[in-house]
Amino acid sequence: MLNTRLEVRPYARRHRSALLELSAFSQWTHKHLDWYSLGQWLDQERGQVFLAWRGAVLAGVIGLSLPIDDCSWIRLLCVGDARMPGLIVEELWERAEAYCRRAGIGQAAGLMVTNWLATYLRSLGFDYADEVITLRQKGSRRPALRSAVAELRPAAPADVPAIAEVDRRAFPALWRLGHDEIWQALRQSVHARVALRDGVVVAYQFGTRHDGVAHLARLAVDPRHQRAGIGSQLLDGFLAECERLPLETISVNTQLSNAPSQEMYQRFGFYRNNKDLELWRKRIV
Repeated sequence: MLNTRLEVRPYARRHRSALLELSAFSQWTHKHLDWYSLGQWLDQERGQVFLAWRGAVLAGVIGLSLPIDDCSWIRLLCVGDARMPGLIVEELWERAEAYCRRAGIGQAAGLMVTNWLATYLRSLGFDYADEVITLRQKGSRRPALRSAVAELRPAAPADVPAIAEVDRRAFPALWRLGHDEIWQALRQSVHARVALRDGVVVAYQFGTRHDGVAHLARLAVDPRHQRAGIGSQLLDGFLAECERLPLETISVNTQLSNAPSQEMYQRFGFYRNNKDLELWRKRIV
């Protein structure tokens, strides 16, 4: 007879190896896309993690990212027993949702990196909210730009507070990066630039490289300076750097609901490749 009795407890450092092993080998594992490996995230205690135990066996885990304003992501969700995934997910979320209420977190979200997750989030009251779409460009296309409208220079660690302020203004809370994430993104970028007007950072761009493919990981312009061509200026500079390296294939992500950014990328020859990820969200009251 299957023992379905679960005990959900907060994560502790002594559970690190068991958690990493479960997340590495279980076919029921969701890992959110961010700038930290799971090991780094755990070691730096980023967010809240709960473990579901069936006796001495680790049956599942859920991890929530540190909230920005009142928004938190499901950073990790892993099931170790395929005979009872629904029950494990339900009990883990019940504990996580109670924590969110106590912590004043008003909404939680999950990005459908894995196909199995949506079924369970729907049963927990999550709803489809948007999609993250991927666009690619193969072979440089750089339309003629108006004269430079901002000063561009390499981003430096001292720029992190100013970059965070641009990010806060440019994105809804769910999509914002915290200071630590911006610092980590800057460290991993092969091409990072800030745009200045009158000596003030008003936009920034991060670009990475993996397996010979360049990725425009982040581009944001302070809304007070949008529609002036600064985003296009940063994008053009990134494409010029990709030509120099050289990196022929370039990708970028944006939201399906963000029509202006899609229009800009399409002017530069980017096209959707249909590798889209659904965003599911739940309001917590």
